[in-house]
Amino acid sequence: MKLNKRLLALSKMANQPYQVVWDCCCDHGLLGFKILANGLIKQVNFVDVVPELIESLSQKLTKYAHHLPAGSQWQALCQDVAELKLEPIRKLESYVLQSEKRSDLNDEYDEMDNRDIPSDKILPANLVIISGVGGELMIDIITRLMQRYSGENIDFLLCPVQHTYKLRLTLIELGFNLKQEQLIIENNRGYELMLINQLQGEPLSVTGNKLWKSEASHEAYLNKLINHYKKMNKSNRRELKLESLALKDYLSLQNRLYKNI
Repeated sequence: MKLNKRLLALSKMANQPYQVVWDCCCDHGLLGFKILANGLIKQVNFVDVVPELIESLSQKLTKYAHHLPAGSQWQALCQDVAELKLEPIRKLESYVLQSEKRSDLNDEYDEMDNRDIPSDKILPANLVIISGVGGELMIDIITRLMQRYSGENIDFLLCPVQHTYKLRLTLIELGFNLKQEQLIIENNRGYELMLINQLQGEPLSVTGNKLWKSEASHEAYLNKLINHYKKMNKSNRRELKLESLALKDYLSLQNRLYKNI
């Protein structure tokens, strides 16, 4: 299966043995199928609101399921992503992060009461992937999900196609932290990939602390963002507070990262 650069990068970021991965706004299901094919994750649920797409995807998954590793499970669900019913952790001790579960501590963890294991040492049961849609739609979806799941140990893997600054600002307001991020440049477009969690990670930045490299394509993407917000600030719109903040932050980032290149 040949994936584009963006989807391949997303599949590589799903690199923990999650109980369930939710491939939301799944389109043709290539990302979720690749995650199952990798063999680390055994359950992927494909979610989209378009009935015809889900029906077609279900048929394709049934047809090609024999290519997947033994034990792979999947569902194709036609529903609003904001109405997901996420899975609880079935056995907490088995989800202690492997980096923390050294052999000399195995007995200690086995004897712990579930409530005694720090949340930052527990692998989330659910990974919710939302990709290929705008940042404003992501804001709506995640805000509604957090009405039911705020404070839960859930990983979200996001790849918005626009409005990344507004999305990041909202995620910070919702209390999300950053676990991993990267910038993918494909067909002269930039895609910001973010793995986030409310209980694990480090502070999330509105401009991306770990996105940027000393590469011409990264500098060009930043220039596009700056030019976009310059145009927005020259418009006749009355309310430009967010756009003004974005321009200021991106110009500061440019000065810090690329002024000597």
